[in-house]
Amino acid sequence: MRKPIRIIRLALQLLIVSLAALGTLPASAGTVALTLVRSDLRNVDDAAGRWQHEGGTLRRGNAVVGQYAIYRRVTTAGTSAQNTAMQTVTLFFANTGAPPQNVTLQGAHTFSSGGFAGSVSSASNRFSWIKGADAVIAASGAAGTSTLTIRWTAADQLTLP
Repeated sequence: MRKPIRIIRLALQLLIVSLAALGTLPASAGTVALTLVRSDLRNVDDAAGRWQHEGGTLRRGNAVVGQYAIYRRVTTAGTSAQNTAMQTVTLFFANTGAPPQNVTLQGAHTFSSGGFAGSVSSASNRFSWIKGADAVIAASGAAGTSTLTIRWTAADQLTLP
């Protein structure tokens, strides 16, 4: 009778040690900072609010790594009270084929600071591992330039161009 109890205790102890070890493993994470350099910004008003379309060059450091397109939607009765808009950002990476490999972010834009908070909602096959990553955009010092930071908890060796 004592032997089964010992085996059960040993199994429970091993389970507890294993679970504790899993909780102490370092999380794999990565971060990339890209610069959005605006080439064009247009507003299109309609009966429900405003569309804002923006496009430009995507840089990593001094290197051009692609282009980006942003659209924002202000819905008068839904977003104007917080001076915010729904925002979608698509990054098109250069030299990745036709159509280009891409990553799309969705979230909220605030007109007060020009900031964005959201996450990666979709990505082409090459970058599918980044789905769900956090994303923020903050205006930088130069007019028409902002910094996009994406943080993910996939393997840290995975990078964007």
